Amino acid sequence: MDEKQEILTREEVMDILKIGRSTFYKLMQEGKLKGYKDGNRYKVPVYSVEEYIKHRMDS
Repeated sequence: MDEKQEILTREEVMDILKIGRSTFYKLMQEGKLKGYKDGNRYKVPVYSVEEYIKHRMDS
């Protein structure tokens, strides 16, 4: 599987970005992180986290 297609869970994203649950939900609602809900679990593609980090570093 290509790394760009890898999917992360909410918990993995929170650990990578060192953020809390409310910040995770805020980033998802604002569209700063792109992902989807699969049942009762959030799934976020790795590329979305990489884009978010790149955008933050460019700011």
